[in-house]
Amino acid sequence: MPQTTPNDDRGDAPTVTSERVRILVRAREMLVKLTDEDEVGVDLQGDRFYFPRVALMLLDRFATPCAIGDVLAELASAGAERQSEAKSCIEHLAQSGILVRPDEREPLGSRGWVKPAIHLIMLDDRSRTGGFCHALRGAVKPEDVVVDIGTGTGVLATCAALAGARKVYAVESSGIAEVAARVFAANGVEDRVTLVRERSTTTTLPERGTLLVTETIGNDPLDEQLLEIVADAKKRLLVPGARIVPSAIEIYGIAVDIPRTVLERHVFTKRKVDGYTEAYGIDFSPLEQHRLSCSDPIMVDNRDVATWPLSAPFLLASIDLTGPFETVLSSQATVKLSRDTQYLGIMLAFRATLAPGIVISTLPEDFDPTCHWAHALFPAFDLPVASGGTSIEVDYSYDRGCTTLRVAQTT
Repeated sequence: MPQTTPNDDRGDAPTVTSERVRILVRAREMLVKLTDEDEVGVDLQGDRFYFPRVALMLLDRFATPCAIGDVLAELASAGAERQSEAKSCIEHLAQSGILVRPDEREPLGSRGWVKPAIHLIMLDDRSRTGGFCHALRGAVKPEDVVVDIGTGTGVLATCAALAGARKVYAVESSGIAEVAARVFAANGVEDRVTLVRERSTTTTLPERGTLLVTETIGNDPLDEQLLEIVADAKKRLLVPGARIVPSAIEIYGIAVDIPRTVLERHVFTKRKVDGYTEAYGIDFSPLEQHRLSCSDPIMVDNRDVATWPLSAPFLLASIDLTGPFETVLSSQATVKLSRDTQYLGIMLAFRATLAPGIVISTLPEDFDPTCHWAHALFPAFDLPVASGGTSIEVDYSYDRGCTTLRVAQTT
């Protein structure tokens, strides 16, 4: 995901002027996270922006249309400095397209997953899509009520209907739902597939499902909130004991040696900073401390990492989605490095069991050239260089779409 500064040029995005009567409202379908550095990270349309903490209050205030002047007036008692910070943040939020005029606010479900490119790469991933379809053909029974969460182009809902399901509820909140409806009609299953244009966590269904299918697995495997989606569906949308595809997922870590050329596209290394200092005659040494947080990974293509591993994959989490499971995870692993490192990092991979004998995997030994998933890579800032034979301790945690990973040398 591109990381973007708040003042990036976004064409004719609205900006704050001296006319404080301007009315703004926050855009739809964004992901907001509070980073370890107490910054507010906002993901919107494939871009990531960072703002000071005051942005949390502003995003809440602009949930409904309101005038800039009214918001600033409410902060009068907080002092001029607080007002000035809020005014600047509003300007940056508007320049980034996060605050927009009400008439420019896109309809619900028109962003993100509607883009064809996203669905092209998933359909081109034959192991992923073929594996899910194969699992459904073996799992679906004639009386099944199937719930497909995140139906996208409708491929899995259509597959379930063609496999003989009595009823399929295809849940999709983005604009791609309109395309899915046409796919259902083209395949003659529209009489058995009901398109639900809402988020699964806020919708209700006329009946409970007997089989759930959801491909909400991210590059950082759990960051699309697979665990929360399945836990909510089991509680509200499914019958007790409903079958689930995937039935289980395992999260692995792999210690890797990050090539300098890759690292320096994302991180201020000493070599890069020294080069800037020499080129511009300015002391840039403070930039070495400006780094990613331990919950903000780099995404790297799975085709590039074949020579990087310093360790065999080690298990960080194993979740049986058919039984009781926690949605907040924490674990530790001790790993011995096989050789010296140029720059140490921990890369995540997963194995998801779709049905007995049907597994999709992003582990290096299971490499598939059609695989669309990238790897989430966490640089080990606290232990960047280590010798072969060194043992390291990896702390892994996950909570509400956010993975945190820390590395330390064992004593």
